[in-house]
Amino acid sequence: MEVTTIPFLMRGLIGEVTVEYGTNDDPVHWGYGLLATYAPELAKGFPVVQASVSSCPAHGYGAEMGWVQVVRYTVFDTDESVIVFDVPPQLSDTDTPYMAFGVRPTMFDAPSFVDVQNVAWSADSFLVYTPDAVLSRHLVATCGFRWGYDITDGMVGARALGLATQEDWGRNLGDLRPRFASWDFEPAWDGA
Repeated sequence: MEVTTIPFLMRGLIGEVTVEYGTNDDPVHWGYGLLATYAPELAKGFPVVQASVSSCPAHGYGAEMGWVQVVRYTVFDTDESVIVFDVPPQLSDTDTPYMAFGVRPTMFDAPSFVDVQNVAWSADSFLVYTPDAVLSRHLVATCGFRWGYDITDGMVGARALGLATQEDWGRNLGDLRPRFASWDFEPAWDGA
């Protein structure tokens, strides 16, 4: 797994995110056997990512943060383009934009597709926080990264991990705001 560290600024405090990114060579290790959606070995070769807040001088409510992930993919086999606000399935009917939330949260994803030959799949993942900790629905992004994969003639190829920018966050706000209308998404990153 490739390891990347990303610094962030939150309420004037400097922290760091550690991102582990690589190829899913062992889907059972990453929990695919628990999903019961299809045979775990079909997820081999797709990317796997885990991002953790590895350093943050804040504690308790001051360290409450979340991960927001927006996925865009096109299945060229069917000419279908989709935007997904990546939340856990058990929270999909709620009005929460979080993929993960908590004190120094960790996000994990290991996407895969079956029965398709040509797909372009990309994700923008952002670490966010609420200025008043947990009291309001106001989000400020502080850092992020971009990643994904392509399937070409049935062969999977992971895209390189890249740092997200404030412009990437801004590009996603046009989709996040209507979907999560009860939330306020700050356009500027902390420290920008």
